[in-house]
Amino acid sequence: MKKAYTLAEVLMCMVIIGFLAIIMVRNIKTKDFTEKNYTANALKIIQNMQQASLKIRELEKENCPTESFMVSVLDTWEYTLVDSSGNNLEAAEVIDLYGKYLKFEDSGFKFCDYTTYCSNDDIIGAKIAPESYIGIEITSIEDCPEYYIPGSDATTAGKGKCWGKLYIDVDGKKGPNTLGKDIFVYGLNETGVAY
Repeated sequence: MKKAYTLAEVLMCMVIIGFLAIIMVRNIKTKDFTEKNYTANALKIIQNMQQASLKIRELEKENCPTESFMVSVLDTWEYTLVDSSGNNLEAAEVIDLYGKYLKFEDSGFKFCDYTTYCSNDDIIGAKIAPESYIGIEITSIEDCPEYYIPGSDATTAGKGKCWGKLYIDVDGKKGPNTLGKDIFVYGLNETGVAY
């Protein structure tokens, strides 16, 4: 009858436990790195959108009759997106306007075809990085939506009134496809991105 483990058996158990610990730590670190990468990508896209919004306000004055961002003030908070002729702008035209100042790899397609997150089949999309997509939806003038803070489960009410929504999916159809993780929603108002 065996009363004790041999040194070889003890060492073998320690090696197995060590390998399992390494695998677990690597998975945790990979998940943390991925979420930080998603956050960094979302913040970079937001910053690029804001810079493009500023350039549009400065250089596209025919599309900005009031020198605000692509809006014509009718009364109080009523805005319409118009071009220099007073015609309403569609989401595809807004994407084209941003495309003058951002490097889109592709644009003008249905956002829903490139991401699993979709609230409206009419959202127009653009590919803004190797794996990242944005979508622009023109809405009626309404309170800015709650937006998802990159890297957090928290939501915060947007400020003021918005004429549209900006969707960011930093990894396309890959998972987790969760708001606040790899998908973010922001309002679009007279200054650009409402956050």
